[in-house]
Amino acid sequence: MPVQQPPPQEYARVVLIIILLFFLYTSPDQGAPAGFQSPHDYAAERIDRFRHALDVLNRTKWQDFSPQTADKSRFEAARYLNLTGFREADDYAWERVDAFKKRSQEFTEEATRNNGAVSDVYQNVTGIVQGKWARNTADLNGDPRPRTLNLTETSPVIDWAFRDVEYWTRNITGTEGKMMLRLEESDTGGVDVYPDTPKDPKLPIDSKNVAREIAATLTIQDESSTGDGWDMRVHGVHWPKQGVMLLTTTSEKFSGIFGLPHLTLNLEQFMSSQRLLNKTLEREVESLEKSIWIDLSNPWSSSPDSPGDATMPVPHCEYVVYVQVYPMDLSTTSLKAQLDPPSVINAIEQELRFPNGAPIPVAPSLKMSTVIFSPDCGFMLESKGPPSFVPADGTHLNGKKHEMFLHDIQKWLHAFAFVVLGQILLLKVQSKEASTPSTVGRVSLYTIAMMLMADALLFSSLSLLSATAPNLFPSALLTSFSALMSVALGVRFISAVYSVQEPERREALRAQLAAEAASRPASRPAPTPGTAPAVAPIITAAGVETTPQSAATPAPARPAEEPIIIPSDQDLDAEIAERMTAATAVPLLPTTNRPATTQPPRSTSSFGAAYIKFVLTLTFLLFLSLSAISWSVPFRTGYVHILSFTYFSFWLPQIRRNVIRNCRKGLLWKFIVGQSVLRLLPFAYFYLKEDNILFAETDWKAFCVLAGWVWIQILVLVGQEILGPRWALPKSWYEEGWDYHPILSEDNVESGGLPIGLVRAPGSPTIERVRTSEDMGSKSKKEGNTRSVDCAICMQLLEVPVVPAGVSTSGAAGSVVEMLARRQYMVTPCKHIFHSACLEGWMRFRLQCPICREALPPL
Repeated sequence: MPVQQPPPQEYARVVLIIILLFFLYTSPDQGAPAGFQSPHDYAAERIDRFRHALDVLNRTKWQDFSPQTADKSRFEAARYLNLTGFREADDYAWERVDAFKKRSQEFTEEATRNNGAVSDVYQNVTGIVQGKWARNTADLNGDPRPRTLNLTETSPVIDWAFRDVEYWTRNITGTEGKMMLRLEESDTGGVDVYPDTPKDPKLPIDSKNVAREIAATLTIQDESSTGDGWDMRVHGVHWPKQGVMLLTTTSEKFSGIFGLPHLTLNLEQFMSSQRLLNKTLEREVESLEKSIWIDLSNPWSSSPDSPGDATMPVPHCEYVVYVQVYPMDLSTTSLKAQLDPPSVINAIEQELRFPNGAPIPVAPSLKMSTVIFSPDCGFMLESKGPPSFVPADGTHLNGKKHEMFLHDIQKWLHAFAFVVLGQILLLKVQSKEASTPSTVGRVSLYTIAMMLMADALLFSSLSLLSATAPNLFPSALLTSFSALMSVALGVRFISAVYSVQEPERREALRAQLAAEAASRPASRPAPTPGTAPAVAPIITAAGVETTPQSAATPAPARPAEEPIIIPSDQDLDAEIAERMTAATAVPLLPTTNRPATTQPPRSTSSFGAAYIKFVLTLTFLLFLSLSAISWSVPFRTGYVHILSFTYFSFWLPQIRRNVIRNCRKGLLWKFIVGQSVLRLLPFAYFYLKEDNILFAETDWKAFCVLAGWVWIQILVLVGQEILGPRWALPKSWYEEGWDYHPILSEDNVESGGLPIGLVRAPGSPTIERVRTSEDMGSKSKKEGNTRSVDCAICMQLLEVPVVPAGVSTSGAAGSVVEMLARRQYMVTPCKHIFHSACLEGWMRFRLQCPICREALPPL
């Protein structure tokens, strides 16, 4: 009777998991290591600091923060706030705050002086603007005063990574550079000063005191920065009716968002921003208190990449940013005569955010000016533009709203997809043209591989974009699919080129091994032909010496014949004869010490190995390009130029292939010109268009160099077709090949220089055949310097120029007319002559003479 197995314990695993969870929850908490706070305690202390700062914001009034400045009398009392960074003991450079406010007011007056009413601005400024900045030192009399910044006193509870001011990040030391501002405005409504009670009689009746929350990412680039520059997150308040924004960074050493109302320009802005921040900051602090066990992030962190900013706080320069939005130019708008400007702006914004086909004019671009002040590092920056700078130096910050920016990206992605589609069609035509081994052998493998690598990089980038940007998913997916089709077709074409050129690579390897064997000194003399090599005796298991098999003993039967694969352009009889010669050779004895040979082993390489190398190279370029984003501007720009120049050298391998193979027509001209133009178009967009979607800096000189380099290569290809593939090259650089268009002269009759059918030596068999041909109506006559003969392919008359006897051929060699005349006929090494078009068409399929079947060199 078989032993009955016990039933499986279905609940054993569940019980074990419950026990483990109970043990983990009931085990005593080990806490943080010695000398470190636990995350909960750190978050609790930070919330207490937020509560204290929020209480200060609620209790303070206008002008409670009035630091000592150069404009104030020394007898006037200075007032500071009990906020981190706003205290007198912190020794921040608040003496420049009046200059900051004055410059901000000047920018507001400049924006509304000649550009329309202040209300003619976008109410929602979500978008991207960029421009140039310059350092402002107008309020400084000499060097800034020396300051002593002690982080231990400013924020004693924080364990900073380093404390020296010279190592602080985001410290702008240059005099000018570029900046970018990416604005993100919430959809919530604004907050009025007193929505439920009558307005303060001190305020005007038509007050523009509505304030809304806003955040932005500021990028400032100068000589000391790497990558795109210093990135920082700023939060603040937006007054849409005035087109004014005030934003600031917030960190453990600067309570910027809590003291922001005291940095406004007037009482109206102070009251509206204070009321707005009281509500929004209170809501955020309550959210932090509820999620203290699960969320330790700082909602106002100025570090975009590390919102927590708590594990290893790094001191950096703080920023206060004042932004003035320029009014829109609605003079050219057709709706301006029907509606007032606010209604036009509202219609434009409504259609951009929720498109339903309403007839609206083209949305105007965003234009802003900004003043940036760093209270701890003491510098002040401003956007370059009027009135301090002429428009040629800069026009402040210019850009587009978020919806328009996304629309432009989608539009250019669609255009890029059509460009890739054109490349696919050209590659398809070229693949169809190179459909025989003879035509495929002319194509350079590396030329197509370089184009394919660019398409593969494009496919990888757009696939990542389609996966990470939902708003761009359809357009990015379309372009990515086009690039994938180009890669698939290119891989198929490269596979065919690689397979056809495999015998050529084996021949090159055989020649290399032969050269190495010839240069290597012989270790022992070669055996004399006809003598058998000495063979060591064999000891059997019984200890008896046996004589090995003699050379006269028949060798073991040869394995079955391997299949012979003959390309369509090779000589079948010659290949079979070579195999039979190799088969009848005396086989070597099956010994372990075989003589050295120069014959390479049968190639086991396949397209898979080349494909792996291609993928590894592509991966290396992809990671190198990603790492180049963090490089400084000069190195990154140099890398882009070098990579672009290398990419646009894709015709160089084809030029080299033409020289080695002595080939004049490797690729179709529509493929060469079309690919050159289509692959230059994306670079023309980024190098020449100022407001491109990648915000790349234009450089028309670099683009002219790239375009000129491409067309120089094309001109070399044109010269190779007209003048020969090896024109202007020293003869020592290559092996002399067959010239299908030689100069025919009667002086070369004795040496056999004239082709069959043109020789007129008396009494020769050729003359009889020519005369018979004349009798049958196929003319072969001499008319001046031209002779006629029948083409064996098309059976039509072929007129050939022949230099008379005694005339020098140097003039014919240099004459353009004679050179073009020679291009009408082709002479084979076997002395047969044909029309050029006829023989070229024949040689596309077979590299054999149509008359005598002798092998022909490649064209």
